[in-house]
Amino acid sequence: MGEIRGILFAMIQGKGTRSEGPTYFIKPLDDYKNRWTEVLVRKKTHMWEKDPELHKFLDKKVLITGDIIETKSTITVDYFKIENLE
Repeated sequence: MGEIRGILFAMIQGKGTRSEGPTYFIKPLDDYKNRWTEVLVRKKTHMWEKDPELHKFLDKKVLITGDIIETKSTITVDYFKIENLE
């Protein structure tokens, strides 16, 4: 389990399909910013649904606590907790 500080944002994926919905990312502002420009945050809802916990923190500086899965080419966080830092 780890933590990432950064700015949470979303992009719409699957436009024009039944699975159209937000995909959440965090732009890291801590040590991760040296290796990654964005980190995928796995939501706890269906592909087409907004994650109510993440959605209320969009465009805000946050601290995400969760399992960080980092490979050579990707990084993802399965969040347990999110806190507003503003």
